[in-house]
Amino acid sequence: MEEALRSIPQVSGIIEKLRGSYPHPVIKKAVREVVERVRADIISGKRSSAEGIYEEVEEKIKELLSPRLKKVINATGVVINTNLGRAPLHPDALEHVREVSVGYSNLEYDLLRRRRGSRNSHVEEILKELTGAESALIVNNNAGAVFLILSALAKGKEVIISRGELVEIGGSFRIPDIMSSSGARLREVGTTNRTRIEDYERAIGEDTALLMKVHKSNFYMVGFAEEVSLEELSSLGKRYGIPTYYDAGSGLLLPLKGLGEPSFGEILRKGIDVVSGSGDKLLGGPQAGIVLGRKEIVETLKKNPLFRVLRVDKMTIAALEKTLLLYMEGREKEIPVLRMLLQKEETIRNRAMRLRRMLAGIEGLKASVVKDTAKPGGGSLPWLELPTYCVSLLHERMSAQTLWERLIYSKPPVIGRVRKDRLLLDMRTVMKGELVFIKKALSEVCRAKRS
Repeated sequence: MEEALRSIPQVSGIIEKLRGSYPHPVIKKAVREVVERVRADIISGKRSSAEGIYEEVEEKIKELLSPRLKKVINATGVVINTNLGRAPLHPDALEHVREVSVGYSNLEYDLLRRRRGSRNSHVEEILKELTGAESALIVNNNAGAVFLILSALAKGKEVIISRGELVEIGGSFRIPDIMSSSGARLREVGTTNRTRIEDYERAIGEDTALLMKVHKSNFYMVGFAEEVSLEELSSLGKRYGIPTYYDAGSGLLLPLKGLGEPSFGEILRKGIDVVSGSGDKLLGGPQAGIVLGRKEIVETLKKNPLFRVLRVDKMTIAALEKTLLLYMEGREKEIPVLRMLLQKEETIRNRAMRLRRMLAGIEGLKASVVKDTAKPGGGSLPWLELPTYCVSLLHERMSAQTLWERLIYSKPPVIGRVRKDRLLLDMRTVMKGELVFIKKALSEVCRAKRS
């Protein structure tokens, strides 16, 4: 061990040898991390010498200089995968982002009137046209939209909401916490599983500022359950002159057969005064919070100082604008999220069969096609199970867990799901052109294991 430890080159010597090839601070960081790791491996018995340390340092430098945010291949079957970036953007949306970002743009300049304009205006008219809303605005995400609405409309006053809708979604986002932070006071009504319109009505008082309903997002109740409909809530609000608000969560822009979820326009036509939802879930665009509703209410939100705090940048606006225009053109089924949700079983099966044939020559790997179910994800349509087909992988000398872990380090990473002793690559979420990368990754992983 002592001899092996003495074989480790001096830190200063390694740095000097690499000087000028890479940024000096990066060289120092890489050298120190690698030398510490090599020393620890020798002491623990994992290696017997420092052979290859210069190559390891260069690999570490390349790692440090590489972007941390990477493209991955989503073979999990979860379409709106929060951990993997939610909604992939349409190529036209990406091109529009590039076009307005490489130089200057009319982000806040009205070209027709030749004066200062509003960044919100680029998408407001399209949203109004698509949903029938009187007015619209966008903020950085739906959590921001919820916070803005509660703060602007109900700060210091009561918001009545069903006890069964005080949900927590990903990242510990809790409706009661957001409500408290906004300055609004929570007034719970009903029970966890049953809330009636009479519960709302009995709770109305002088301090009531808002009647609120929340999409349950990532869970649903069956059996002895009851909830207040949007029509009932809207009617009650109009009778007492109190605004009604629905946090729709995922944000479905247009009615889509088979999804069983009301669109923004349908929600507004049921009489709800203001609705909010996400831009990067069922809508299929970039991360954004979309607010639609009555003109006087949305104008109040626009005048609130929080609106500026929560505003979005030009790249988000460009991506959202082009995504919305795809809806206007009747091309919404080209949007990746909707295409994956609505694709036919036969299409998915054919993709799985093709990948199985591509993997046939990889030594030690057995691939078969199995039928399974996938999920929309992202807190959207929690009750919906989507039929899908997976390529099931079994390796002669690797467990499914080991194979899964090694694929995560491929370029690009391939992320599937482990089911018992098999690794499943779900073809519902694998995009056109990605099969060749999956084959390459598996070939390299299996070849490395053999050597």
